[in-house]
Amino acid sequence: MRKALRTVVLFAAIALLLSLFALSGCTQHPNDEELQVLEETKAAALEAEEALSDCKSERSELESQLAEKEQELEDMQEEKEAVSERLEQM
Repeated sequence: MRKALRTVVLFAAIALLLSLFALSGCTQHPNDEELQVLEETKAAALEAEEALSDCKSERSELESQLAEKEQELEDMQEEKEAVSERLEQM
């Protein structure tokens, strides 16, 4: 008798939980507020991707400028050494 009662209570609890999930589930169509939030989120994501792209291109430019300046520094140091050697020979 207790086993049958326990089984009935268990099935009733499972049925209650399943019906709660079914009734409290999402609707088939989003409302206007949810659509607006979605559009705002998409716009923010696009802006962030654009900002990332701008940062990447700026970084590339700065890295190329740094490489040019390092090469220029190296050339100037070589020229300085050459001038120092010529001055010592005088």
